[in-house]
Amino acid sequence: MKNILPYIQYLATFIIAESFSMWGQYSQLKYKNPSMLQSFLRVLPYAWADWFFMTIAVGIGDKYKLVTPTQDIFMLIITQFTLVILINHYYLKQPFRVSDMVAFFLILVGFAISYMNIVSKLFGIPIPKKDDSNNSNNDNSNNDNSNNDNSNNKQN
Repeated sequence: MKNILPYIQYLATFIIAESFSMWGQYSQLKYKNPSMLQSFLRVLPYAWADWFFMTIAVGIGDKYKLVTPTQDIFMLIITQFTLVILINHYYLKQPFRVSDMVAFFLILVGFAISYMNIVSKLFGIPIPKKDDSNNSNNDNSNNDNSNNDNSNNKQN
């Protein structure tokens, strides 16, 4: 159960961040001919909120090695696409079309190919392992230092 908590935290903060981002972009639609400064001032709070929550999401993803940078981008695309569809349907009252569903399916297929390394496995391309060497090196160096301290104490 504790392994699923980082995924829930990552997805929740990611979706919150992208919701602010997409809603900020759509918030401009009701204004006729706004100046650049007016638009900037209206969307800036949305951008700050997006930045705040996205920083948390990426931090969680990096800390627990949940996704690769490429998968982060796929998540961004999927989340934005979903939010655009929802905003278009409920806020702008536009119909949901079959082409929207096909595009969403293609995005999901691309994400699955990336996540499961299908092309690499198919063509026998080596799949790089996740880099845990930094953590293990730090742990080993700390252990080595503590062993050295103990051996010095024994000599004295």
